[in-house]
Amino acid sequence: MADVRIEFNSEGFRQILNSDGCEELVRSTAEGIAERANANSGLDSFRASTVKAGTRWIGFASTSDKASVIAESEDKALTGAIL
Repeated sequence: MADVRIEFNSEGFRQILNSDGCEELVRSTAEGIAERANANSGLDSFRASTVKAGTRWIGFASTSDKASVIAESEDKALTGAIL
């Protein structure tokens, strides 16, 4: 068996993480989670957002509405929306 060595190109990986395509993927994933949480709860309170954190994009699905907080607490509306 041959020895294989893989070198990690961190600059190239950083460029991918900072790309518009990566931002769109993170945003669309967070939006899908928020949409499923809204469907699970029968509400329209869960929202998606993205933020650039250091070298990468981070997506969030969240709420501050009392009814949706209760839906998460009792029925796991948001937790159940994560695939």
